[in-house]
Amino acid sequence: RLSLPKDSPIHYEQGDPATAILRAIERNAIDLIVAGALEKEVVLHPFLGNVARRLLREGGSSVILFTHPAREPEPLRKIVFLAEYSEHSSNSLRRALHLAAREKSECVYVVRLITTFDEARAKQEGTPFETDEDAKLEHFVLALGHTDVPIEVRCIRGNTGFAAADFVKSMEADLFVVPLDPAKKSGQLPPNLEWLADVIPCNLWLAR
Repeated sequence: RLSLPKDSPIHYEQGDPATAILRAIERNAIDLIVAGALEKEVVLHPFLGNVARRLLREGGSSVILFTHPAREPEPLRKIVFLAEYSEHSSNSLRRALHLAAREKSECVYVVRLITTFDEARAKQEGTPFETDEDAKLEHFVLALGHTDVPIEVRCIRGNTGFAAADFVKSMEADLFVVPLDPAKKSGQLPPNLEWLADVIPCNLWLAR
């Protein structure tokens, strides 16, 4: 049904599904795993099932979770990329833009999440946070050079990291891309994004 090459390897494992998948990922050095995300949907927010949750928290590979997997998938019209100022984030954005070009996406929103805690810390350090962040985000994107997909940059502000989910919903985005550098905290979710292990606003690409 998927029209995969005839020589595509198929790995079989026994035991608990999440544990078995994680074991197969490690044993076969898999770089990217694609899975369905949902356990249930409450008030328009898809709640992750146990397998998807463990792939996000414990897996060492990149993960793409689809909230509504389908043989004929919906196009990824709008993509939101959560930016960090690092080489890993820059490389992840290039991959996201390559996907967006293949999907003929309408727009990629490159956003920087700024919480109340971030602003308070910057104020304590005497840094003009708002001006710096807007300029740094613009520079981060311009450093990529020419792109084949329209890009908009936004600094998102909120009391918690969940402000990112609200933005994704407001844009009616089809894919949320979150880069996680494997060299930092073993590629695990930072505290302001731990909510992603429970609920996701749309299809999610965790780029490790």
